[in-house]
Amino acid sequence: MREKGHEVVVYCRSDCPSEAPKEFQGVTLIQMARLRRSFLESPFNSFIATIAAVTSDADIVHYLGCGNVPFTLLARLSGKRVVLTVDGIEWRRSSYSRAARAYLRSFAELAMVFPNRTVADSDSSRRWYHERTGLTPLMIPYGTKRSTEADTDILAKYGLQREKYVFFAGRLVHEKGIHTLVRAFKSITTDSKLVIVGNFPGRSKYVDNLKQEAGANTVFLGSVYGRDFETLRNASQILVHPSTLEGTSISLLGALGAGCCVVSSDLAENIEVAGDAALYFKTGDPEDLKRRLLDLLRNPTLVEERRKKAVARALELYDWDKIVQQYEDIYEGLLRE
Repeated sequence: MREKGHEVVVYCRSDCPSEAPKEFQGVTLIQMARLRRSFLESPFNSFIATIAAVTSDADIVHYLGCGNVPFTLLARLSGKRVVLTVDGIEWRRSSYSRAARAYLRSFAELAMVFPNRTVADSDSSRRWYHERTGLTPLMIPYGTKRSTEADTDILAKYGLQREKYVFFAGRLVHEKGIHTLVRAFKSITTDSKLVIVGNFPGRSKYVDNLKQEAGANTVFLGSVYGRDFETLRNASQILVHPSTLEGTSISLLGALGAGCCVVSSDLAENIEVAGDAALYFKTGDPEDLKRRLLDLLRNPTLVEERRKKAVARALELYDWDKIVQQYEDIYEGLLRE
C-alpha cells in the first residue's frame, strides 16, 4: 500500500515502546505497551489503538483477527470506515486460555455485522461465517514473496549443511503438532537432522516434553529472525507443517514462496493453501508422517518436483501485488460510499 502512494500506520505491541522502531519501509509504526501474560493483552491494546485511530485523520481502519470485533463497532460509530480480516476459527486454539477462547467465540457472528466489510483469509473460514449468519465475507488470502537466499556462513553458524536437515518453524504449542513430527523423526534412521525453530514465552511443560522425547539428531534453535531465518528455511531438505488447527498459515505460504519441499498435515485449510504443491499425512499420525518423510529422504527427484510446484503455486495464487490490489479496491469502494 505504501508503494501505491497511501499513508499507512500500524499499531504495534512492544515490551519497550520507547526503544522499538517507529518506521519500516515507509510505514509508520505506533508502539504501545503490552500487558504480558494476560488474556486481556489483546483487548487492551486493541482498545488503545482504536482510540488513537478514531481520533486520527485515517480514512480506513483495518482490524486483523476476530478478537477485534467489539472495537470495529466503536470505530464505525465514530464515523470511520472499517474493514475486518478474520483469521480462521481462532477460539478453537488449544494454546489459548479458556477465558480467551470464550471471549473470541462470544461475538464471532458479529464479525459480519459491525464492520463495513469483512474479509476471510480462506474458503473454510468463509463457509463457517456463511453457515452461521447467512452472510458471506469476501475472501482474500494472504500473500507471500519469492525468497531464495541461503547464506552458507549462516548455515555454518548453526552447524548445518544445505539440504541436510528437516525443518519446522512456528510457535511451540500443542496445536502446531510438533510432537507428531518429533515422534515420527525419532524413529527414522538418517544422517539428516531435525531443526526446530520457535519458542514459547516463559516456561512450558509442552516444550520440556518435546525436548525430552526428541532424538539426538533433533536441534532446538529457539527464536530465529531475519536473514538467518530465511536461510534456515530456504536451505532445508524438507519443511514439515504438522499443525492440528489452522487458518491460512503464514508459515506455509512462506514455504511455498521459498520453493520448499513441504510435507503438511491434511487439514482442509492446509490443503486449500498448498494444493498439489505439498505432500500430506493424516493429522496427528506420526507413522503416516514417517512414511512421507522416508519417501522424500530416499527420493531426491520427488523433493525437487515439490519445490517446483511450490514456486508455481505461490506465483499463481499468492502474489502480493494482486492481493494488495484487491484490498485497495475495497478501501476505494468504501470511500466512494
